[in-house]
Amino acid sequence: MALVLDQLRILGMMAAHEAAVGDLYRAYAEVFPRRREFFLQIAAQEGEHARAIAGLVDRVRAGRGHVPQGRFPSESVLASLDQVEERTRDATRKRFSLAEALAAALELEEGMLEQRCFEVVEGDSPELVEVLRKLETDTREHREAIREALRGERGLTE
Repeated sequence: MALVLDQLRILGMMAAHEAAVGDLYRAYAEVFPRRREFFLQIAAQEGEHARAIAGLVDRVRAGRGHVPQGRFPSESVLASLDQVEERTRDATRKRFSLAEALAAALELEEGMLEQRCFEVVEGDSPELVEVLRKLETDTREHREAIREALRGERGLTE
């Protein structure tokens, strides 16, 4: 039972991470009104991701998927969560450019893809495969949209 509890804890932390990324993007929306809708749209999808990952809990409990042991050490997830929360606090306290905010968002989205965060649960259930595929596809789309916005912003400031 301890193994299942560990898996559920990891899923909970990963859902919290996605929710925190959404909070960061909402903070950016407030700081940069010109890009408000852009950041709010991505933030809403991050909220969907958090709910989707939380929804994987039932599948793991039912034995229709599992989190590979050691795939996502809780220390790594917590460290990333702390970093995202710090960026959110900084967004409301510090002055930085839109280009810097976009670069930080791009780094975050690329990091999730590089770490293969959406391979958190293994299983062959079609519903599970579809949820994980959507999370990865959305993150790739976020990365590209942020990359394009950053190119545009750098073009305006250079």
